Amino acid sequence: MKIKGLLDDQPQPQEQQKVDVQIIQPWSNIILKVKIPDPVFEQLQKVYDYTMKDWTSFGHQLVGAVDEEPEVTMEIQNKFPEWIEWCLQATKNFVVMQTQQNLVHDKERLNEVMNDEIMAKMQTMWFVNQKPHEYNPIHVHTNCRVSSVCYLKTPKKQIRDRKSHYKSDGMITFVNNSGSDTTFSNSTCSFEPKAGDMYLFGSFQHHMVWPYRSTDPDDLRVSLSFNADVTTRSLLDKQAGEQKKSYEKMKEYEEKHGSLNFNPKNRKVKDDKSVTDGNINKSG
Repeated sequence: MKIKGLLDDQPQPQEQQKVDVQIIQPWSNIILKVKIPDPVFEQLQKVYDYTMKDWTSFGHQLVGAVDEEPEVTMEIQNKFPEWIEWCLQATKNFVVMQTQQNLVHDKERLNEVMNDEIMAKMQTMWFVNQKPHEYNPIHVHTNCRVSSVCYLKTPKKQIRDRKSHYKSDGMITFVNNSGSDTTFSNSTCSFEPKAGDMYLFGSFQHHMVWPYRSTDPDDLRVSLSFNADVTTRSLLDKQAGEQKKSYEKMKEYEEKHGSLNFNPKNRKVKDDKSVTDGNINKSG
C-alpha cells in the first residue's frame, strides 16, 4: 500500500497541447512561378514563329538594352486565343493568391472579394530575343496591374559566371519593394531562366535581367512578356453607376444654367436681352 501511495504521489506526464499558429504577411508581394504544360507551350512556340515572320519592334516603349523586342500585336493575339486565354487565367490565379495574402487578417473582406467575379484584359505583349551582353535594367511596368515573363529558349553555350560564389549571369532578379528588413527578409530573389517557366507578379514589382556571356554571339535567350489589367464585376458596376450619376448632374446643370460647351460661338445664353445679334460689333 505504501508503494502504491508513493507511486500515486509521483508527477504524471502532462498531455501535450496543440498550439494554433497562423502566418500573417499582408504587406508581402508574391511572385507566382508556373510550369507551362506542354500543349500550352506548343501554342506559345507557334505564337513566336508567327510573330517572327514579319515583326515590328516594341522596343521604343521598353527600357531594355536589347536589339530585338518583337511586339505581339492585338491582331496576332486574336489568331491564338488558346494562348491568350491561358495567360488571362494565370493572371486571375495570381490575383486570387495575392488577395488571399493581403486579406489574411480580414476574413469577412476576403470572402467578399473571393465571391466577386475577377476580370482580366490583355494590354500589351512582346518577345525578347536577348543576345550575349544585352540586358534589362531594374524597372517596373506601367499602365497595367499584373505582369509576366515566360521562357521559350535559353543559351546553349553560355560561359560560367566569373564568381562561383555569386551567380548572376543571365538571371532574372526581383527586388524587394515592400520593406528594408534585412534580418528576416531577402532584399533580392533570383531565378535561372528555363524554357517552360512562367513568372507572374504585380506590375510595380521591381525586377531586372542580367547580361550573360557565350562562346556564340548569336546564342539567344527567348522570352515573352505581357501586361494585363484586372478588375472585378462589382468595381465595374460601381464605376458605371458613378459615371451615370455624373452625367445626370451635368445634364441637370445644363438645363438650369445653359450648355457647358465653352466655345463662345455655341454657348447658350438664357434671357440676356442685351445680346440681339451674334456679332456685337456689327454697325448699322
